[in-house]
Amino acid sequence: MFEDFINALHNFKTNKMRTLLSLLGIVIGVTSVIIVTSLASSLSNSMVKEFEEFSMDIINIGTQMGNPEFGGSGDIKFDEAFRKKLIKKIPEIKHVFYSNRFQAAVVRNNLRIEISDIEGIEAERLESHRVVMDYGSFFSSSDYSSGAEKALIGDRIAFQLFPEGRAVGKFITLQIPSSAENAPPRTLRLEVIGVVKPKNTWILRTSDAIFVPRNFALNKVLGNRNEPVWAAEVVISNPEDTSKVEAKIQDFSEEVSGGNRFAIWVYSARQQFEQMSKITGMVSLVLSAIAGISLLVGGIGIMNIMLVTVTERRKEIGIRKALGATGKAIRMQFLIESASLTLTGGLIGIVLGLVISKLIVNFFFPPEIVFLPNFSGSLIAFSVSVCTGIFFGLHPAIKASRLDPVQALAE
Repeated sequence: MFEDFINALHNFKTNKMRTLLSLLGIVIGVTSVIIVTSLASSLSNSMVKEFEEFSMDIINIGTQMGNPEFGGSGDIKFDEAFRKKLIKKIPEIKHVFYSNRFQAAVVRNNLRIEISDIEGIEAERLESHRVVMDYGSFFSSSDYSSGAEKALIGDRIAFQLFPEGRAVGKFITLQIPSSAENAPPRTLRLEVIGVVKPKNTWILRTSDAIFVPRNFALNKVLGNRNEPVWAAEVVISNPEDTSKVEAKIQDFSEEVSGGNRFAIWVYSARQQFEQMSKITGMVSLVLSAIAGISLLVGGIGIMNIMLVTVTERRKEIGIRKALGATGKAIRMQFLIESASLTLTGGLIGIVLGLVISKLIVNFFFPPEIVFLPNFSGSLIAFSVSVCTGIFFGLHPAIKASRLDPVQALAE
């Protein structure tokens, strides 16, 4: 077999132009597949890293029943009873967080932010989102329970109101519009205890945020501990259980609403990630299949070249058979030649594909996308190229093995 491989390389050197043209189809096919799979792998890897920032273990839920914004009616309420019942019903759930928002102007000395959304949050919510403190500290458990007049602010809010730096220990004033006409706004003074680092996702945006304890928002601003909540965040123990928990929440929705399975809408970053992964995978598969057509074309070209080679080397085949070579040995010789051709083309295609993919990612893609070669795709493309050589070289090899040595030498 090794001798057949050496002879194959010698024949390639003898017919350089024919060999080059034969290799071209295989090289183009393998290169195309490697480029597609490597780009898809790079995009997928970057997408995974991006979605890791989105807290994949958090599921957002909301209710339209009873929500006046949607014209809903019904008795589903996101209250303490609902929260306890949901956690008891679905053991995979660790926390259910409620929050309440209100608007206010934020003032500090002569600096002012005209309208800002202030969010009243519950204990451990920011930690569940993996929000990191730039400096200062999070609310304590007593801050949450007592509704302390304290605030956490985002980096942009800190820059606007405290251009001198170090906002912790200083105070901001909330001016809350009054519901009575021409009445002056209510004012509440809050101590800033921390500035959080930027974390801006579709779930949570901290840069322009001001967070206060939820009990502060309910007791001292909204004035109603039963202020309705239309959306909540569910934190689960294992992100891999997201789909299962979402289905259980829908079942629970049907149970508490008296038959309406979709009284509660469910959405999560993992759900979006899985949808995008499916789309990316399908696009990659289709493009790889299209690129793989080049391998088919290259294989047909190799069959054609090998048939010509068999015709040209009839005397050589006749001499080998006259000297005792078996049909199996002749068949193996030509199979190794065609496989060697595609093996060489496959190796060249892999190198070219990886180099071109890296250049495309480095020069044409955003810097957030890091090149990640798809080794499984490379292995598959290489294997297919070798198998193509064997498959399309089989007919010429069989034809060569069946030649009659007398006729071959007579021509």
